[in-house]
Amino acid sequence: MSWGASLTEEEKRWQQDFERRLEDVSGNRTHTTAFLDPRQLELAEKVLRQKNDLSYTVYGGYPEAERNVIHVFPAQNRGGLPPVAAVQVEWSGDKESPGHRDLLGAVLGLGLKRDQVGDIVIIEEGRAAVMVLQSKAEFVSVNLTGVGRVTVDCSVAAPDQLALAGKSGKEIMGTVASLRVDSILSLGFGLSRSRVVRLIKGGLVVVNWRPITSPSLQIEEGDQVSLRGRGRLLLDSVEGETRKGRIRLKLKKYS
Repeated sequence: MSWGASLTEEEKRWQQDFERRLEDVSGNRTHTTAFLDPRQLELAEKVLRQKNDLSYTVYGGYPEAERNVIHVFPAQNRGGLPPVAAVQVEWSGDKESPGHRDLLGAVLGLGLKRDQVGDIVIIEEGRAAVMVLQSKAEFVSVNLTGVGRVTVDCSVAAPDQLALAGKSGKEIMGTVASLRVDSILSLGFGLSRSRVVRLIKGGLVVVNWRPITSPSLQIEEGDQVSLRGRGRLLLDSVEGETRKGRIRLKLKKYS
């Protein structure tokens, strides 16, 4: 799926604001964003590629991070990684495990804005990592004492100490009749097509970080499809056709 060069009004405003902030980057002055979603990152990098006098680094805590921070600095200066920290959240394994939505709700309930929080990764049973801006890490670690009815213990950690790079998604192989978005969602999340269609028309599906309402939208290799509350799918590769004409493909599913 290709979005072309078209931008929504909201995207135009965001990009213009980002460009204004770059005007102050000179000498020893730098600019560090909050966490950006992948669409914002794409817009920011389009602007930065035209700025030969600026350099930048991108970091979200681990290589596969969906939400990232950009640190922009003059090209002649030496830059560093953006200030991203991990809050390690642990709870007793014999209790009901909180999920991504529960953890995000608990962190935002402390008063943080959504763009101050990056990815949330379930590392193993009873342990997760919440990426936050470094300036908020100690605050979250001290004040996050419970997620729903589950008591948790928190500590601040360097993201690279948590071996998050291996959390690269669950591989799903299967066949679909077509590369329509409703077929992809049905396979990836194990839902009926009729239910998927209702979810799409209800505004719960995003493709390449833009909301969609058409179940017949065609998906291409490399596209990412998110279903609110369930996770994200990457169409990793199309593997050909079966003898009955169905399309073999490989998905990666991220919680």
